[in-house]
Amino acid sequence: MFSTSSLTLFFLALVATFSLVAAAPTPLSRDVFIPPVLSPGKGAVWHVGERYNVTWDVSKPPKQITNREGMIVLVNKGLMIDLEHPLAEKFDIMTGSHEVEVPDVKPGTDYQILVFGDSGNTGEMFEILPRKTQNSIDTTTTDS
Repeated sequence: MFSTSSLTLFFLALVATFSLVAAAPTPLSRDVFIPPVLSPGKGAVWHVGERYNVTWDVSKPPKQITNREGMIVLVNKGLMIDLEHPLAEKFDIMTGSHEVEVPDVKPGTDYQILVFGDSGNTGEMFEILPRKTQNSIDTTTTDS
C-alpha cells in the first residue's frame, strides 16, 4: 500500500515536527507584583484640591514584573471613582511613591487608594474633607 520510501519520509517529517515543537522557546515566567499601599494610612485626612504623596512598598518585587507601568485610582465604598481619569498613570511602579491631587469629591471617611501595576492593591480607609478655605486652621493629619 505505502512504499518504504514514503513511510520513511512520513516518519522523518513526523520526527522533525516533534523536534521543532520540543525545541521552541518557552515563554519567560513572569510574576504578579502586588505592592502594599503604605500611605495614605488608616486615620489619614486629605483635603479636596490639595496634593499628597501616595506610597507603596517595593522592597520585595518578583524577578519578572509583568507590567511596571503604574496607575493610582481613588476608591469610595469599594467602587473605583472615575477610572477614565485616574489620579495618576504611566509612572514606574518601582518608584514607590507618586504625588496626586485630591479630586473634587464628596467628603467622607470611606475612601481608599488603589495602586495598579500588573495587579492592584487597595490601601487603608482614610478621610477626605472639603477644600480648605483661607480662614481655616489646619489641625488634621495629612500623609499618615
